[in-house]
Amino acid sequence: MTITRLKEKNQITLPKSIVERLHLKKDELFEVDIKKNYIILIPVEVRPKYTAKELEKISRLVKRGKKKAKTVRAGEDFSHYIKSIK
Repeated sequence: MTITRLKEKNQITLPKSIVERLHLKKDELFEVDIKKNYIILIPVEVRPKYTAKELEKISRLVKRGKKKAKTVRAGEDFSHYIKSIK
């Protein structure tokens, strides 16, 4: 077991052996949870919501629609709308 210190801005340093064992990298994201008296850190992967192709379509949509002011609701309606754009 390794002991680490909680620093001034609520930061802790993970021991090198743990970082290497889990193949963690700089700027890794973690889900933080508490179970009884334990702090649980779970590495998570965040995937982009839209593909590069969809982002391209969004950019074209913004350029075309700046003066037209078409309203589309966020979420599923927006996703369907993006897929319909050529």
